[in-house]
Amino acid sequence: MNFSDLSRRALYTVISLFILAALLVFAYAFPVQWIITCLAAILGAVAIWEFTKLAKMREQALYRQLLICATVFVIVGFSVSTLHSSLTLLPLILLFLSSIGLFLFHFNKIEGCIQSIAQGFFALFYIAVPLGLILRILYLDSSCHVMQEGRLWVVYLLIVTKITDVGAYFGGRLFGNKKLAAKISPGKTVMGAIAGFLSAVIFSFLFSALDHVLPNFHISFTESLYLGAVIGVLGQVGDLAESLIKRDANVKDSNRLPGLGGVLDMLDSLLFTAPVIYFFLYFC
Repeated sequence: MNFSDLSRRALYTVISLFILAALLVFAYAFPVQWIITCLAAILGAVAIWEFTKLAKMREQALYRQLLICATVFVIVGFSVSTLHSSLTLLPLILLFLSSIGLFLFHFNKIEGCIQSIAQGFFALFYIAVPLGLILRILYLDSSCHVMQEGRLWVVYLLIVTKITDVGAYFGGRLFGNKKLAAKISPGKTVMGAIAGFLSAVIFSFLFSALDHVLPNFHISFTESLYLGAVIGVLGQVGDLAESLIKRDANVKDSNRLPGLGGVLDMLDSLLFTAPVIYFFLYFC
């Protein structure tokens, strides 16, 4: 990516951030929750569609539609599960039913079913589940963190994850020579990876330093360091993972959305870091 591409994408990113900020401010209003849920479902549906293109599943139109529908149901299920504690298992039930549906679809389409079913399973767990977990973070419902503000944790997740990408980009451009994974992503360098990692740790620490001024947001110094470190690593692994898929498909971007590339290009890092925050909030 050259600097002109970066400036164009930065503009679209700023616009997207304004929209995201407005949604987060009013996220707990009942109508807005469903707007956010619909947007998450749309992002998931587009991401699944992009994945099926990358996976060369163009001739399986009905199967692609099944995957898209399953993704939407799972993501909506995650949102609905936040409304009442009795619905906590709903996403798992929908995921289980979707998995069964992948097999049922192939009962009359045996040829190539192993690869097709495996791709479907991977797509659901790679895309639908992490997006659903972001909704669970936003509408936090954890007895371990009853005084936590879900909106602030989403902000934390987005900033620390994306600052990893920014740090890696500029660190690689300014100081990097040695390639990190030349066959997968020639532009990524070892120094860029180190810069991205340090950026994540520093910004995570800044959230810890602001702990006393952020309402209902609590993260200790130690937690900020290890969460920042894990996000700094997994964010870059997620980026490389999507690059690996695109490299196999021999494409540069997962889509051709103006100034953005593709939905998978935007979500790649978050798909690996969102589960980290979810497990931290709900199980630590």
